[in-house]
Order: sequence, then structure tokens, then C-alpha cells
Amino acid sequence: MDLLFFRRATGVAMVGLTLAFLTAMVIGAVRDGEAPSDAALVLAGAVILLGMIFAAMRTMRYHQVRKDLPTNGPFVALVLVLFAGFIGGIGLAQTVVAAKPTIAVDAVYAGCTTKGRTTTCDGKYTVNGVEYRGRMPGRADSGTPVRVEVLASDPEKVATKSWMDILFFRGGGIVLALLAIGAIVRWLRIARGVTAEITRSRA
Repeated sequence: MDLLFFRRATGVAMVGLTLAFLTAMVIGAVRDGEAPSDAALVLAGAVILLGMIFAAMRTMRYHQVRKDLPTNGPFVALVLVLFAGFIGGIGLAQTVVAAKPTIAVDAVYAGCTTKGRTTTCDGKYTVNGVEYRGRMPGRADSGTPVRVEVLASDPEKVATKSWMDILFFRGGGIVLALLAIGAIVRWLRIARGVTAEITRSRA
């Protein structure tokens, strides 16, 4: 198979799947205020699987021409895009929820659950005489009072997030997106140089 055709064909396939994944993340965040959606998870799995296959095939193809040609650039960019999609998508969902009309309520921490290194806390509060239970920002002992904002249209959803959540998901999504763009641009430059070198060597 011609190396240039192979590079372009695999590139188009991966770009298409990756764009579909990012679109699913954005749609889920904007429409439902939640991410990732089931569709986004399926697409992410397909991107990872095909990305590993294409990376192995690309390495073999490139090394048939010359052993020292760089081949890991696309996979690094792909990983950064996936992380940016997941983390940025959750940050976008948080932002969408925070932008909706909310109600300030007094809540009390009801307990925390730890899974691995992640600890999440739930709390109880009352809206219009109805008691709700939702995810509380940060961590605190049971019985600790806290003031939170809940969605006026859906009091079960707490809009208030801890500063760590905001920093990690919203700030982290932006940083990862910039790193992913940088990695993509760098690889495109390298790939063009490699293709030009191969073309000259065959002339």
C-alpha cells in the first residue's frame, strides 16, 4: 500500500471518529447538562481501539521505509484529544447547569462515599416542602450545614461545585484542548516533512 495514501486514509478515519466523539460530548453537555453520554463513551472506545490499530500499522509502514522515522505523534495527539473531550465536556456540562436559573437553599451533608481516591458527598435539602438529596460541593462531616444553588426547573440537580471541580474540569479542559491542538499541529508538520523526504528518496 502506498504510504502517502495510507497516512491520509487513516488520518481521515481517525479525524472523523474523533470529531463524532467531541460532538457527542458537546451535545450531551448542552442538551442535558451531563457528560459523557452513552454515545460519547461508545465513540471513545472505538477511537481508542482503532487508534491503537492504526498506530501499530503506521509504525510498521513507516519503518519499512526508515527505522528512525517518528511515528508516535498521532497517538499522543489522540490521547490528548480524548482527555480534553472528557474533562472539557464535564466542565462544559457544569457551566451549562450553572447558567440556568437556580434557587439558593440551605442543605446539610448526609454522608460521603469513597471509591479509590475519589470521595463524593451527598446532602439533604428542602424545596417547596419537598425533601431532595443531591451531590454536595467538596467534603464535610455528616450534619454540616452548607448553602447551595439548585436548578429551579429540577431541584434534584445541585448547580454549586467546589473550586477544585471548577479548576479541574473547566480549567483542565481548556489547557488540554490547547495541548491537543499543539500536538496535532506539531505532528502535521512532522508528517509533511516525512512524506516529502520519502517522496524525494523515491524520485
